[in-house]
Amino acid sequence: MKRTLFSIATAIIFLLSFNSCKDNLDLDKTLNFSKLTVEEQKQQIEQSGLDFMEKMDGLKDTKAMTALNALVVNTGGSPMFVKPIAQLKGNIQRNDMTSLDTFNKQMKVLAEDDDIWGTYTWNSDTETFNFVASSKTTLTVLFPATEGSTSNTGELKVDYVESTVKVPNTNPVEYMPKSIEVVVKVKGSVVLKANYSGSFNADATPKKVTQTLEIDKYNWKLEFTNDDKDASAKYSLKYGSDVLLQFEAAAAGTLTATAIEESMESDGGPQDFLNSGAVYFQVMNVAMLGGFKDYQGFYKAGRKINYSDYNDDEEYYQDIADVLNNYLVMYAYFVKEKKKIADVDFYVYSYDEYDYSYFSVEPRLVLSDGSKQSMEKFFSKGFEDLIDQVQSYQAEYGM
Repeated sequence: MKRTLFSIATAIIFLLSFNSCKDNLDLDKTLNFSKLTVEEQKQQIEQSGLDFMEKMDGLKDTKAMTALNALVVNTGGSPMFVKPIAQLKGNIQRNDMTSLDTFNKQMKVLAEDDDIWGTYTWNSDTETFNFVASSKTTLTVLFPATEGSTSNTGELKVDYVESTVKVPNTNPVEYMPKSIEVVVKVKGSVVLKANYSGSFNADATPKKVTQTLEIDKYNWKLEFTNDDKDASAKYSLKYGSDVLLQFEAAAAGTLTATAIEESMESDGGPQDFLNSGAVYFQVMNVAMLGGFKDYQGFYKAGRKINYSDYNDDEEYYQDIADVLNNYLVMYAYFVKEKKKIADVDFYVYSYDEYDYSYFSVEPRLVLSDGSKQSMEKFFSKGFEDLIDQVQSYQAEYGM
């Protein structure tokens, strides 16, 4: 029970965390509440969600997605070099923020097969790929770019360059990727382009990693930097210059691989290497910001809460909520207007079961009219159209 507070904090930090001087992650900035009514705010929030779903639905009609679908369907999803493309296609349709990272890892696995490099041409008569030329670090695949076609109008090209940094504990020795470029063409025109570049410390922890993906007007970007004191990550999905989805996280402290590893080995936690942290998450015009400006202060305050000192569970959980409310900054706002939608605080939720009272610490929204609502209650009304759209999208793409 003593670890309850830090379990909550750890979840917040690694799912909703980390602090930086960038404007999006500035925990010191002050925003005024929106003057819209709560119902009008709900309408704007729902509209942002509907706009996002509409933009993402258009992705399936791009030439790149048509070509990738044809590559998977026409070849049955094999051989080995088709599988990363198939998963990338599925992940970006499901709005999976790990799409680029997962694709990079799969390409690394692919690169370890020395026999994969070369040029392959789809033979519609035998329904197999013919190996037509060899290469050391380039894979070229010629394939039908429309489903059911027998003409190889599509081209997939992968260029892979290894770094000199060894992957720890590998035998035979493997190396971290330095750069990866993936290009898909249809009838000679580029319809998809993905790039990866990475630099690493000697222990293979990343210093700077950048991944990008461009499909028509859709563009994804993932950036990670770490100088052992400050670390930050930023993921964005845009349509032209319009932000569809954005996630930013950063941390300050002693962020070396050694410090984190020593903490894990000693059954420690973020308090051993983290000083501050915050996260920013945006969907269209709605964003959420949260984090700790003083994680060490939060940790010390939490350490003073000892479950054995309490006779009443409710009082114990209230003290946990008080510490979170004193140290955690979290609120939602409209991005363009820079107006706050709601603050987030924590309260003690209680329920009875089998003649016994149970308690937990839960987040809730503090709205512009001063009312306080649980997340469940707030989203239970006013979002019916968005829920229908999401469910329809999930059914179509198997989410």
